[in-house]
Amino acid sequence: MRVLVSTYEPVTPDLDEEEREALAALARAGAAIRTSYALNHYGQDGVRITLRQYCTPEGEERWAVVYEGPESTEVTDSVGRAEADAAYEDEVRGMVEYGGDAPAWTESDVPGVPNAAYRVVVERQIEGAWDREEVASHLGQTLRVGAHEVDGDEVTDLTKAAGVIARTLAAAQRGDNYDALLSEAVGEPTLTDVVGVFRVTVTGVGEDGEATFTASHAVPEERPTAQQIEDYRRRLTQIEEDREREFAGHSEETGWL
Repeated sequence: MRVLVSTYEPVTPDLDEEEREALAALARAGAAIRTSYALNHYGQDGVRITLRQYCTPEGEERWAVVYEGPESTEVTDSVGRAEADAAYEDEVRGMVEYGGDAPAWTESDVPGVPNAAYRVVVERQIEGAWDREEVASHLGQTLRVGAHEVDGDEVTDLTKAAGVIARTLAAAQRGDNYDALLSEAVGEPTLTDVVGVFRVTVTGVGEDGEATFTASHAVPEERPTAQQIEDYRRRLTQIEEDREREFAGHSEETGWL
């Protein structure tokens, strides 16, 4: 591979600086053939490695591996697709080894490289029927499902993600169910549905290719007692009486009745 731009490797001596920069610009603008990328904690590109096809000013077809990271850009190229493919895969696999046990890549097309990106289907059992929501996220990043969040620090293993998500959503829903039942008991409109079970299906790419995992978790039941319902009814009545007194006092001050 010919090194056109690098922070760490010596560049090819066969070209002067102006020629290398011109070819590197063409390489970076070339057609993307393969790509692997890793998002940072803010959901922005952290590292991206792309295999690109481009032509030199003389019309020669070449293949470039372009590394774009927070601290450097590396561009190497070859006249042969096979050599460039091998260099691309070696660099992507090297990043996984550097990253430790956690997947270094949000998405990658290199065989055997685990991906952090995954798809989630969340099904909620409401009065015997099921509704469905599909979301996408990345291992290690916060997952948002409806009004609830699952901490990214809890979702770092694809094989366990479905169980963690189902359990977390069920625990968060417990309070929502209680509030909905309480409102229903006093004749107030409910802001959320009462969910009985969460069923979660997670699909992602592991070391052995695409895999799917499913887990279910019942929402812990917590029904308001008769005393809690009565106390809540009194609070609502008190709030309404306070509001009426405040309105009456404001009307007397302004002279508007």
